[in-house]
Amino acid sequence: MVFRLLSVFILVLCLLVQPGPSLAAEGLPLPSLAELETMVSQGPEVLAALHSLARDEHLERSVLQEMGPKLFAGVNYGYSHEPASETSEEKISYGKLTFRAGVTFPILGTWNKEKIGLLQAKLRSMEGRISAERVTEVNVTALRKAYIVLWGEIGKRKLMDAFLANREKVEAALTDRTQDGLLLESDRLEFSSAYDLVLRDRIASRRTQAQAVQFIREATGRSWTVGDEVMKPTLPDWDGNGFGELLSVKHLAGVRYQEEREQLYRRILGLSERLGREGSVEVGITTGRDFPGATGAGAYIGVNLLEPFGSLSSEEDETFLAASADLERRRAEDLLDRIRLDGELIDSQYLLEYALGSVRFGVTRARGAAEAVRQNGLRHGRIAGDTLEALQRSRYDYLRSALDLMDAQLLALQALVEMGRFVPSAPEERAYPLRLFEENSYILDPSWLGDGPKTIESRPVPRPVEITPKADAAKKPSASVYVWKAEPLLNSGTRGSELDRLIEEGFDRVLLSFNSGEVRALKKSERARASLRALLRASDSRGVRMDLLLGDPSWILPEHRVELANLVRFFAPFEFDGLHLDLEPDSIPGAASRRIELAGELIRTLELIDGVTDLPISLSVHPRYLEGDLRSFFGPKLAKLNPEEVAVMLYSTDAELVARRFGAILRANGDLHISLAQSIEKVLSTKESYGSLGRSAMWSRLSYYDERFDRSNFRGFIVQAWLDYKEAVR
Repeated sequence: MVFRLLSVFILVLCLLVQPGPSLAAEGLPLPSLAELETMVSQGPEVLAALHSLARDEHLERSVLQEMGPKLFAGVNYGYSHEPASETSEEKISYGKLTFRAGVTFPILGTWNKEKIGLLQAKLRSMEGRISAERVTEVNVTALRKAYIVLWGEIGKRKLMDAFLANREKVEAALTDRTQDGLLLESDRLEFSSAYDLVLRDRIASRRTQAQAVQFIREATGRSWTVGDEVMKPTLPDWDGNGFGELLSVKHLAGVRYQEEREQLYRRILGLSERLGREGSVEVGITTGRDFPGATGAGAYIGVNLLEPFGSLSSEEDETFLAASADLERRRAEDLLDRIRLDGELIDSQYLLEYALGSVRFGVTRARGAAEAVRQNGLRHGRIAGDTLEALQRSRYDYLRSALDLMDAQLLALQALVEMGRFVPSAPEERAYPLRLFEENSYILDPSWLGDGPKTIESRPVPRPVEITPKADAAKKPSASVYVWKAEPLLNSGTRGSELDRLIEEGFDRVLLSFNSGEVRALKKSERARASLRALLRASDSRGVRMDLLLGDPSWILPEHRVELANLVRFFAPFEFDGLHLDLEPDSIPGAASRRIELAGELIRTLELIDGVTDLPISLSVHPRYLEGDLRSFFGPKLAKLNPEEVAVMLYSTDAELVARRFGAILRANGDLHISLAQSIEKVLSTKESYGSLGRSAMWSRLSYYDERFDRSNFRGFIVQAWLDYKEAVR
């Protein structure tokens, strides 16, 4: 009997623990954070708020339909048995059928109550709208934080796994040393407990990851599976600098509607006086028939008034006072919301400052711990004694330092997310916000916990250099230049002097564009074609490379792509040295919401042109196409085409920003040859262009970059543009 009960218990237990169908098991691979954010509007909480808003808006329209004049109709039938006249004792019996219909118009308190009902319905709709927007704001913020946590926990477990990988070998060596009397048992157990502690932390990390994934599922309404890698969390390009004047709470749903909502409360207050005094005006017709008897008809107009006895004798209008109190309540709650949000804004600024300080401290501490691992690893390989214990302690210290640094980075990212709530209009461009610290990202390499020694290099964040004029043109780095006006080079009277000046100014390559009139002339006139051939011969004799520059963004679209191909075929007989395509996808209307699609169209355009021409192809791109999630899509496809050069149009005069950002692009795209495009256009601001700073300032900065960037895939500089350069101050 006991055996039978035990068997039943085991069977039930097996059924309970048997894995059943799971939403997570059926989930899709987790996409990037940018893609997840677009799905928040389909999350169940947001959908519930939107459906609630739709209900309130329908009810508001229903109240509006029920306001104002109302039709009425009625039928009465009565039977009478009464004296034929006042003095007659004779009685008569008859029936009477009466029909009446008309329109009743609300007046006084009745009409005001209807208007108040509409205003209250508008308030409910507005509250629903505020709730829907607030839920969306909260879910986007929380989704970003959850994704950051998920990304961070995966990175932390890589470090833990690297630490745990050599557990068996280390514990065996420590056991041998204990048996040889070289290590106390208590010390051996202490080393073993470090592994157990990391195992415990690893379980906690997986639990935290599961919680993050669960929230992402709730926020998007979809099931996801998470692999061993997720893409870096990219955010709208906030770096925390210069936020002071941008940050605000006015755009948040809890504040943006305050004035409009208070106006509705004030209108309700204005209509609330003497609501008890109700009335209506009726206009109608009547018709009736007596049985026996004839039919008759009539019309009437009437006024009805109604007021409770209590309000007649009361000196206080309680309804008006209630509406007044409700208005003051709303004002107090709005003030509280504003104070609370202002406090959250201030707190987020301090949190970001603290988090960035923690990251800087963590970098320094982790560098020291990594150096200790390197040194102890070298000693362990060469010196007898307790070097194994010292190496193991340094490994554990490094692990804790690295995990603390990752926690600090996660805190900084979450603080940036929190601050992002207070940016009225977030930039469309996205980036990994901690790229400032990518110069030291090697510190978090799990291989530090392996067996091989490492070398710590000093890699300080680049500092901006002072822009000081340099008169010595010989020190200028070589550079290319965009020439959008070809006429001075085509004209035989100015061609030689123009080429000589290009060389004198330090340009050894020209990207030459032609306007539509010049293209038509080249197609129709042998004289124009002869001028172009003469230009190409003259540039070749002077050692100036001449590339054909074509730059209409619409050419990447399928319906216009053939126009570009035909133009390339037309220029094929002319001996250009290369073909440069300036087909900026972001110039196409609506590009911000379809960058992946347009990047794919650009790749297909390049594939087509690659089959049309034998010239080496180069192109210009915005830096975002070689960064973050967009790089993951665009970069490998572009690398397969093996372009001669990719010019990154990073228009900025901030040396630190350019050095940091362009340096990261070079490192992330090692299979591409990349040049840096800088602007001297006078139409741009001094933050973007050297137009007002002058030519010498630009060359000074280019010289600094020339020494700064890794030559393995850095090709040089391109200046935008020659006409602006000539007009700029020296």
